[in-house]
Amino acid sequence: MGKDRRRADGECRTGGATRKGSMFRSDQPTNYEAVYQGLVDRLSQADFGHAAAHLGGRPAGRGVALDVFGRTLRVEPNGVSAEDGGPIDFTVRIVLAYYLLHAGQGDLEGEWVSYRDFKDGAFFHASFTQIVENKIARDFTSRRAALEAAAGSLAGRPLEAGLGGDLCCFFPALPRTPMALIFYDRDEDFPASARVLFDASAPRFLDLECLAVLGLILCDRLAAADTAKTPPLRP
Repeated sequence: MGKDRRRADGECRTGGATRKGSMFRSDQPTNYEAVYQGLVDRLSQADFGHAAAHLGGRPAGRGVALDVFGRTLRVEPNGVSAEDGGPIDFTVRIVLAYYLLHAGQGDLEGEWVSYRDFKDGAFFHASFTQIVENKIARDFTSRRAALEAAAGSLAGRPLEAGLGGDLCCFFPALPRTPMALIFYDRDEDFPASARVLFDASAPRFLDLECLAVLGLILCDRLAAADTAKTPPLRP
């Protein structure tokens, strides 16, 4: 796929930013619905066969089914829906639509990297740290067991990869875009901290803003799982 087509079909625009603007802002949700509806118009031209072959999708209905943080969602020409019939946040719908339209392909590299390690990621890393990583750390300070339980509700599992941390979890965010979370709880010398990592291949499947939004989805769903009296829908 040529560069021009990827930018036209697969660049994440949530209404607040693109790769040339400021990073996705969680406090600017007013036009998510309009962005999503624009994506639905383009899904009628999506290559669902490519999604099944290269994006970890399974043929379902008129489109494909994909597992997103352990929950099976469908992408079809008329939009994104959940197999369990439950609601889906617009951020999840937008990212999943872009994942399909971006039409990435290739193998995972098996190397965990931070957001700032991606090309141009350093420009937005401070915002990503504040909005995503620092919030996870604040939400679960001195509550490691609660974080582990919340992670499990999103299909997270322990990750033994020599990455350190008091808790290290793997998340199947999207079939070709896994994520890792490293959490250090506070001690007598340091406050709690969290790092969100991606496979080094992630930009082949989503652009920088969509990857940032994926981090925010993880952050929000962990918080929702922690506060819910019953296990939440994923995500």
